[in-house]
Amino acid sequence: MADSLWMKLREVPWDQFKANPGTDKKVPKMLENLVSRKEPRAMKASHELWAALCSGNIAPAAKPSIPFLIEILSTSQPSVQSEILDILLKFTQEPQLLSELKRGGYVFRKLSRSRDDVVAEKATMMLTAFEKSDL
Repeated sequence: MADSLWMKLREVPWDQFKANPGTDKKVPKMLENLVSRKEPRAMKASHELWAALCSGNIAPAAKPSIPFLIEILSTSQPSVQSEILDILLKFTQEPQLLSELKRGGYVFRKLSRSRDDVVAEKATMMLTAFEKSDL
């Protein structure tokens, strides 16, 4: 998946989508690191992504990140899934991002039945946000 992810990341004109100030790495690099099988690297990437996309305002780079985050979410370890869900839950505050998030509904439904209670709760919160929206 890492190779195909890298190729898909290259197709996005990331320069057109700004991240929040103070971000050292570029969003595509953070997304690549999020896929790491090394949990500390993936966790660090999740915290960097939070800062880049959610700290203060939700950054424009959030929208093109959504399909990648959902794809990564479906194959990550529970600790990383929890962090990704935190990012995606923050995105639910922006109505224009909800339709993008809803495309991953099947992933959230599956995770709502996770053995990890925290992941299951956060995935259920995503589904609840969809139900409350008018989209």
